[in-house]
Amino acid sequence: MPIDYRLRPPEWKALSLRLRSERAGWRCEWCGAAQGQPHPVTGSRVVLTVAHLGLPKPDGAPGSKYDLADNREDNLAVLCQRCHLNFDRADIVRTQRRHRRERQLAAGQLYLIEETPT
Repeated sequence: MPIDYRLRPPEWKALSLRLRSERAGWRCEWCGAAQGQPHPVTGSRVVLTVAHLGLPKPDGAPGSKYDLADNREDNLAVLCQRCHLNFDRADIVRTQRRHRRERQLAAGQLYLIEETPT
């Protein structure tokens, strides 16, 4: 899915580029797959992204991977598509299940016990 830069702080593009180039050396920080090369497992061309990890904040407050303003470098990881997908897998599955259920309800294919037609 394309990134919506309106949801990111203005400095996001520069920060993302710096992390991918300088910190990660154009490689996934978890598996080592190289930007633009075939992924060693999937064979697809690697496109690196920067993920928010949701680590606890220095003051002990809980972190959230949905907090796009929390751009502490230790809260960010440069990842290939495979590693990023695996990191987000539980959220993706939960969202897919919710959308499937909503579509089924809208199409009349699924009835809740309280809504069962007579």
